[in-house]
Amino acid sequence: MKKNEGITLIALIITIIILVILTAVTLNNVIGSNLIGLATKAAADYIDAAEEENEVMQKTLALSEGKATAKDSKVQPGVEVASDTGTEQDGEIKYNYTDVMGRHAMVPEGFKVSTDVEEQFIEDGLVIEDKDGNEFVWVPCYYKTKPEGTADDVQQYISHKYETQNDLSGSTVEKNGSGWKTYYYTNYSDWKDEASESDNSYGNVSVKKYGGFYIARYEAGWNGDPTVKVEAGTDYVSSYGAAQQHLSVTNQKPVSKKGVFSWNFISQKNAKTVSENMYDNGTTEGSVQSKLVDGAAWDTVTNWIANTGVNVTTSSKYGNYLDTDLRYNGLYAKHIWAVGTGDDKTNHWLCAKHFSNGAITLKQEQIQKPYDETKAGNYADTGIANGQSHNYYTRYELPTGSLENFKLKNIYDLAGNMWEWTTEVGGHTVATAESSTTETTTATTNNSSFAVFRGGGFNSDGTDHPLCYRDGGGSSSAFMHVDFGFRVVLYVK
Repeated sequence: MKKNEGITLIALIITIIILVILTAVTLNNVIGSNLIGLATKAAADYIDAAEEENEVMQKTLALSEGKATAKDSKVQPGVEVASDTGTEQDGEIKYNYTDVMGRHAMVPEGFKVSTDVEEQFIEDGLVIEDKDGNEFVWVPCYYKTKPEGTADDVQQYISHKYETQNDLSGSTVEKNGSGWKTYYYTNYSDWKDEASESDNSYGNVSVKKYGGFYIARYEAGWNGDPTVKVEAGTDYVSSYGAAQQHLSVTNQKPVSKKGVFSWNFISQKNAKTVSENMYDNGTTEGSVQSKLVDGAAWDTVTNWIANTGVNVTTSSKYGNYLDTDLRYNGLYAKHIWAVGTGDDKTNHWLCAKHFSNGAITLKQEQIQKPYDETKAGNYADTGIANGQSHNYYTRYELPTGSLENFKLKNIYDLAGNMWEWTTEVGGHTVATAESSTTETTTATTNNSSFAVFRGGGFNSDGTDHPLCYRDGGGSSSAFMHVDFGFRVVLYVK
């Protein structure tokens, strides 16, 4: 009797197991899920979380022991690099800076690791500076041949594939699994970037050799007195601000410093020239090549930031845009965007002629006419678009690095404040209807040289013009504007 009960119990258990398996198979077929795959993913997520926790613990331990800045490094924070560091032996690069996590960087001769940043972890953005206080951030990456000691999860120095003419839906997903989309961009097939598309370009050669490059910590600043001297009561100048056009000159060098007003009113062509002139001779200058940021560098930095969990497809929370709802107290330039109200509306700028100091809210506000026509010397807003009326909205330009909220990987203002020129240029090839009575189209080419710009500006909103935004349309040699600037990159020689 007991034997029969035992057999019955075993049969029952086997029957239950079979039912569970059949149920799992059925559920898998019905909902399209792979239960084993889900289990595998859960295990992988656990491993990733454990590794992340371990990294945090290592950083915490390093900080507590005072070893966060360097380990077995020839470069010490605050000490200028000598010429005998970072040598190449038997074709293998001997890095002169290694953080406690085992990540490497090459600090150029004449530069030093900044002492202003307490936690100098390469993955968080290693900050270096030159003898004049210009600051740059090391971007870890590799190109084709991974340098010895470089972590497997660093980014490649390579442009993303912009394959459609206009992608405003975020439908193009990167193949590396990062989840970052080439979201909100304009693309034309004849836009080219020789600075990053050639294996023999200065950027590719340097990055392949050293496994990284430096990007300016700040938007390029004007190396001079930014204050425009004006008569009392003259607050604005109509159109592009003729009084500030002197900022398009090329006999000055840009700076990468905190609290400096960005070098705006400069064409892409001139931005390229002055970027290359930033380091051009002498001991310090001889260790690096300075260039205008190229497409591959911008995409690499964007992907590096995105892989830390930052949403790069909406930037109002970490950039100076018209929809950035933050309080700010400090220097600013208050520009006015005048929007026409008629059917033939024409929009235009009233640019600030001087800078102010005080507390403001960084958000678009509609205001009354921004000047007093009874005061001598003011620019009356008349005669534009046949005297049509306008609505007036505030736009705030900030000095570089004004808010910590606008810092990612120790880099300030990549999103917002200034649109930033890149080295990409090209024409526009578009399809146009042959006549109003037919749908037949023909390809026409605008052979003008348009320059590509990235990241949005203070006259843009951070939702539709985020950090990864890519667009072009201004002449590379002639277009300049109050909300267009640039950023310098350094490649170690």
